[in-house]
Amino acid sequence: MRRFQNRLTKFSLMKKANFDGARSRTAKRLYIRKNRRPPGGSDSRQVLCGCCQSGASCRMVSHRPKRQPIGIQRDFSMSTRLLPPLLLSLLFAVQVAAQDNEPVETGEAAKDDGEKEKKDPNRGRFLALPFVITEPAIGEGLGAGLIYFHKKPESDQPRITSGRNLKKTSKHGKPPPTATGVFAMYTNTETYAYGIGHSGSTPKDKYRYIGAAAGLQVNATVYENDVPFKFSMDGTVFHLNGKRRWRDTNVFIGASMSYLDSTTKFKLDGLQVQPFSVSDISSTDVGVALSGIYDGRDDTMMPNTGQLYDLTVWRYGENLGGDFNYTTARFKFNTFHKLAEKFILGFRFEVGTASGDVPYYAEPFVPLRGIPALRYTGDSAGVIEVEARYDFAKRWSVVAFAGSGFVDETATSQTEDDIYGYGAGIRFQALKEQNIWLGIDIAQGPEDKAWYVQMGHPW
Repeated sequence: MRRFQNRLTKFSLMKKANFDGARSRTAKRLYIRKNRRPPGGSDSRQVLCGCCQSGASCRMVSHRPKRQPIGIQRDFSMSTRLLPPLLLSLLFAVQVAAQDNEPVETGEAAKDDGEKEKKDPNRGRFLALPFVITEPAIGEGLGAGLIYFHKKPESDQPRITSGRNLKKTSKHGKPPPTATGVFAMYTNTETYAYGIGHSGSTPKDKYRYIGAAAGLQVNATVYENDVPFKFSMDGTVFHLNGKRRWRDTNVFIGASMSYLDSTTKFKLDGLQVQPFSVSDISSTDVGVALSGIYDGRDDTMMPNTGQLYDLTVWRYGENLGGDFNYTTARFKFNTFHKLAEKFILGFRFEVGTASGDVPYYAEPFVPLRGIPALRYTGDSAGVIEVEARYDFAKRWSVVAFAGSGFVDETATSQTEDDIYGYGAGIRFQALKEQNIWLGIDIAQGPEDKAWYVQMGHPW
């Protein structure tokens, strides 16, 4: 609890937050009321705050109700009835739209049109995508996106005229599609976001790049010893990333930049006696990163074979124009194996660490289906997961997955629960030439169920 309090307090004091109450140095640190106990002591829990400089016995008391699942509380009986048909209808609608883009031969004129289409299978295409939001951390809602997949350049379609060219062509996997899109979303927790993004690669896949900008308001929760602390963040975010292939290998060297301008308000509803009251806190968080990546996957959107290694180190600092000084690092390893003609097995390992004056939203957390974002956080956190995929029909697949998460022993989200998630899903190839897959997953975590709408592989 002490670490979590200190981080909230640092976050507040660094932005000169106003406190309701005494202005003493001790009060500014947390404004804890000493030795105050709520009525009904048998139903309450005492947590040592460890923050008072006077040496007195200083306690923060929070009410400990009967244990219930933590997260967004939802009526899953209704979700179970309504979401599956809604999401399946979405997939079938996309299938119909995809079929409408394919040539159909009915007569000579139609045949000629079909031949024209076949002459340019890599033409640009639009994909209008309504989607259901079911991330437990931000609630349930709806969103929509419009994505344009650009026509592939001729240099990305090499003509194989010799065995030497064939060997060179098969050495690298399929590059990510070049796409531009806009989106908007809203959930029942009054969380919303809107933005624009673009990603692509240069001819011969020498460079890959991503750029995005978004406005957002997030109403979510962070946890301390299973006690929820709600917050509301309103902000604007920009992100840029570029990678360069190292010679003629599958190794990329990358650089990134991130900018977040936000206003945060904490709602300390988890405490019967609130330690402090914080006004709106405006902050700026700016960081740069370096990456070393090996990408030997046969496809970036839905891999069947190959491995991905990704080590990325971020540095955020006041010298970059931000308000915080901290460092984060993340290592990711994915491997895919085609065990049979229609059966793919994938394995994932991911771990992240952070040090310095880390703001609450930048702490490493367990990124696992079935667990809300920021549910389990600490100075380090990670996940191990396996996923099996079976292609049961043309352009259709089913998946099953299971994983386990871990956090460091001094994590701010200490819990008695095992950290795990498992589930199943379905996939549909919406755009064949670009290998764009859409899917639906249902996952069970230690506390709740969750639905996810996927585009591409979730890893």
